[in-house]
Amino acid sequence: MGLYSHYDGAHHHPLNRVLHMIAIPVGFSSLIVVWYQWIIGLLLIPLAFALAWFGHFIEGNQPAFLTNPVHVLVAPVWLFRKALHLHHNKPK
Repeated sequence: MGLYSHYDGAHHHPLNRVLHMIAIPVGFSSLIVVWYQWIIGLLLIPLAFALAWFGHFIEGNQPAFLTNPVHVLVAPVWLFRKALHLHHNKPK
């Protein structure tokens, strides 16, 4: 199974998906925020992980990055593809 397929398969529950769609941008934006407001940036990291972990608690599985840390890099790709899919499927 490929990295993307494995990651996508671990995120089926709608609430888990929503929480990840919040957590992923928060987590990655913390890398930028830390340069300007390091305290806020450092607080965003555990917030992002807490949201994602809560989503996996609801889903009933473990975060994908526990089996392969590269999944942390797959997460933004997954988010981007889901966002494009939602955008293309909007009723006109």
